[in-house]
Amino acid sequence: MTTLQLPLHWDSPGLPSRPRSVLVVQISAMGDQVQTLPAVSDIAARWPGITIDWVVDARFADIPRLHPAVRRVFALPLKSLQQRRSAAAFRALCGQVRVLRAQRYDLIWDPHSVLKSALISRLARGKLRVGYRAQDCGGEPLAAHAYHLHFARPPGIHGTTGRRVFAQAVLDTDPTRPVEYAIRQGLPAPGDDTPPYALLAHGASKPEKLWPQSSWRALGSQLIELGLQLVLPWGNEAERKRAEELVAAWPPGVARLADRGGLPEMAGLIAGAALVVGLDTGFSHLAAALRRPLVMLFTDTGAELFTPEIEAISRTLGGHGNIPDAQAAAHAAQQVLAAWAALQAPMSGASEPKRPKV
Repeated sequence: MTTLQLPLHWDSPGLPSRPRSVLVVQISAMGDQVQTLPAVSDIAARWPGITIDWVVDARFADIPRLHPAVRRVFALPLKSLQQRRSAAAFRALCGQVRVLRAQRYDLIWDPHSVLKSALISRLARGKLRVGYRAQDCGGEPLAAHAYHLHFARPPGIHGTTGRRVFAQAVLDTDPTRPVEYAIRQGLPAPGDDTPPYALLAHGASKPEKLWPQSSWRALGSQLIELGLQLVLPWGNEAERKRAEELVAAWPPGVARLADRGGLPEMAGLIAGAALVVGLDTGFSHLAAALRRPLVMLFTDTGAELFTPEIEAISRTLGGHGNIPDAQAAAHAAQQVLAAWAALQAPMSGASEPKRPKV
């Protein structure tokens, strides 16, 4: 095993002529799941018929399940065990690990490369484990000990591109192919009677990522003038309260709340939107993967890891303490809506949401 080096050549001594099976270890979070999808598309294109399995935290399992090239998803209840610390949660985790260990893989590929993913990679059964080198393991250098071979993360590279380059080193894929998230066909098309709406993804996992309510109110008013309905999803009480306050600030009948439910429901809601305006969350990355016109608002964090599939219909504003204003967001929204109308590239086999006038 020590004679092997990256990039791998699958006709080398110690390797089969072609990889027959690969386990992708990307445990979390939602945005990282989305950014791994194009690399999986690259693998499937390079090696037709290859078995691709994916191990993931159960909270995000519905994302890899949408990819048609993924055979099996091992949904580990890691967060559930952390929160409940119950015997039932531990038994559920052990059961999934036993099922995972019943499989054997030519390659275990860990583009996550932190301690929890390294442990899963080590528990899985395979001939070759590849992850990042110690200094690239997300501040957890001990994770690198789980891998036979180590990849040096290119500095300053976007998340999606980085995973595709990593996949090239281990599976001889082509990262210059068009970005292909490949999950749109797993979602229902919007109905013909659905009015065009803008989805405002106003929630975030951390308070510092939030955008001021006054800015949301001002932006929403301008989107209403463009002929868009407003849909505000919520997933907890704090988000519902903020959404209710916003809906009350606009004229009756032009805005509504939407319980985001599970990931498939939220993905369907995003896929049907004429426009998505969101913060630095997994839902914004999902909107980019679903080819929706998108304005992504950054406050505390920055856009370094954001990789849209179609750059013309995506805009990023603010970041690293620079808070974008509502006027800039409204202008960006008009730009992506106009770009989408000019692009005239409907999804194959599905009707597109009606376009607002811009």
